[in-house]
Amino acid sequence: MKLIEGQIIHRRYRLDKRIAKGGMGEVWKAYDLELGRVVAIKALRSDLMNARSRLARLRAEAHNSANLAHPNIAALFEYYEHDGIGFLIMEYVPSPSLAQIYREEGRIPASRLIPILIQAARGLYVAHSHGVIHRDVKPANIMVSESGEVKITDFGVSYSANQAQITQDGMVVGTAQYISPEQAQGRQATPQSDIYSLGIVAYEGLAGRRPFTGATPVDIAAAQVNDPVPPLPDDVDPRLAAYVMRMLEKNPDQRPRNALEVSGDFSRLEREILDAETGTFPAVPEALRTTRRVRSTPHRIRYHIHSQAGEGYRLLQDRPTDHFREEQAR
Repeated sequence: MKLIEGQIIHRRYRLDKRIAKGGMGEVWKAYDLELGRVVAIKALRSDLMNARSRLARLRAEAHNSANLAHPNIAALFEYYEHDGIGFLIMEYVPSPSLAQIYREEGRIPASRLIPILIQAARGLYVAHSHGVIHRDVKPANIMVSESGEVKITDFGVSYSANQAQITQDGMVVGTAQYISPEQAQGRQATPQSDIYSLGIVAYEGLAGRRPFTGATPVDIAAAQVNDPVPPLPDDVDPRLAAYVMRMLEKNPDQRPRNALEVSGDFSRLEREILDAETGTFPAVPEALRTTRRVRSTPHRIRYHIHSQAGEGYRLLQDRPTDHFREEQAR
């Protein structure tokens, strides 16, 4: 089945423009005639070898994305199959990816980057709470609107504990520049694996470069396992730099406990950095103010501060002889 512009599929979606094509399928900007809205459609190509296993992968992506309703995750509206072809009907996200922003701007200020990381961590926490590990967190899969709203996309290689086995044991899944050490060793990914990848994303934004490079994806993945993380530039706030390094610990047990903690810690760091830059400090709560002079044992007060087309739907290149996917160097 060949998809063409103007074609109506599933009796309601008009294909308007193909926005991406890759090894697994193609992505179209389409229009939902029933609801009157723009959508994105990811379709499995019909001319692929091993179509059955690839269709299983698309089904897994649909299954893993189905219940992830959150402002920081691109929504899945529908999945259906016709004549052996699978179609994912998804939220259309016209925003540029963080990868585009990095290519165009290089380093970006912490004041702009931290809110992006906060939202990405929130989206990941929702996925993790549903038992879904993204396994391919990278700038190309983080969309950022002009107003700063973030959407995580492409759960194409995600893993859920209750899904059928698709990849072979020991197979490496992910993108070499952002893959966690445990994934690079063929071990099962965990929420801490996504946290590591988000740490690489943070490092790249703060430094203007990725921490690990190499001649081949295998070399880069080996560096993720064996090489120490190069220090961030001296002008990065030391507290922020230390936290990113904690996210990039080789041992998953030494990273933050979960993505919600990451979101909260970045919110705290954002406030502390802003206070340091402006020379302001949190106001003393009214309950602590007094005009009386009293003698008392010092005690601590804890404050808890709570703060939430083509490139967005980058296609998988699931080649049987090449389990890594290397990002093109900037």
